[in-house]
Amino acid sequence: MMSHDDMIRRQRVLAEFGEFAVACDDLYEVLDKACRLISEALDAPLAKIVEIEHSNGSARVVAGVGWQDGVVGEATVSLSDRSSESYAIEHAAPLVTRDIAHETRFVFPHFLEKAGVVAMVNIPIFLPGKKPYGLLQVDDTRPRNFDDVDIECLKTYGAILGPVIDRLHKAHSLRDALDRNRRLMSELQHRVKNNLATLAALVRVRERQTDSQAARDELRFVADRMDTLHLVHERLYSSGEIDRIELGGYLQKLLENLLQLQRDDGKSVTSEIEVEEVDVAADLATPLGLIVNEFVTNSFKYAFNDRAGRLNLSLSRVDDGHVEVVLTDNGPGLQKAMNATPVSGTGMSLIEGLAQQLGATPDWECDAEGACLRLIIPLQ
Repeated sequence: MMSHDDMIRRQRVLAEFGEFAVACDDLYEVLDKACRLISEALDAPLAKIVEIEHSNGSARVVAGVGWQDGVVGEATVSLSDRSSESYAIEHAAPLVTRDIAHETRFVFPHFLEKAGVVAMVNIPIFLPGKKPYGLLQVDDTRPRNFDDVDIECLKTYGAILGPVIDRLHKAHSLRDALDRNRRLMSELQHRVKNNLATLAALVRVRERQTDSQAARDELRFVADRMDTLHLVHERLYSSGEIDRIELGGYLQKLLENLLQLQRDDGKSVTSEIEVEEVDVAADLATPLGLIVNEFVTNSFKYAFNDRAGRLNLSLSRVDDGHVEVVLTDNGPGLQKAMNATPVSGTGMSLIEGLAQQLGATPDWECDAEGACLRLIIPLQ
């Protein structure tokens, strides 16, 4: 009869395994831990778990303790009619073999004899829905009649292992699906980026070829916005993220690109950029990039039409849920520029609409010389 101390020890080992199985996400670490703790709980030198390989009618040793090299991860057992493993799975019940040398019903794998195994017990492991996964096996190098208390202890482990294995199989499948989707999305971002770059290049070629200044302005308007969208997808692809982008670096790169395009036209404008690193959804970065594009375009059109100038961009967190974006130029000021050169209001309306997408209200009354736009944007 089991002593009180032995019973307490088994309960402690079982509790330790339960805690580990819940916390661990690696299937084979869980199975290895189960073998080690079962060996300790039953005072048996050898334990193993075999996993059914449905393709070839065998089961592979996937975890174990006490075995010689070449068994765990490599050795297989047959699931033929004369297999003790097949018998236990078919009858969905534990099977005890007190001495394999005197067992005539079954044929045992050679690696058991090599390890000096005399007695063994098979505990079938079933996944939810009674789908067989494999077996938990405890082996002893002494003749041993595993009693009812031993069997109940092992059945408890088997009952725990089934749902744990099923959970980890599903988690692995979900991770594989997620990785596959990430790869597909990354490839899509790459293709969109390349297509936008190609289209923008074609538009700029057409811009250079046309004789109409109005047409050139409209074509540049389209190409600049394509470049803004292209940069979003370039950042997403290079970062490896599906839908997150580092906003500070994106805005800095965008402003630098816009200034370079204008410098290519002989305009001398400098910039001052102060941005914090803030990770945001791509859905936030896109309209904000278009707002920056619109502000810069208007600055060159109205503030720096015939003079050099400076553009400032700042991005900072104002609390855990919002960021502040401030854009300024050192031109004559928004009202003076608009009075001197009448504008249709399309750019202002576009900024208003894009700001609404961001859940922000444009503030044009900034305390700065020239035009100033401040946005307080909730992080998505």
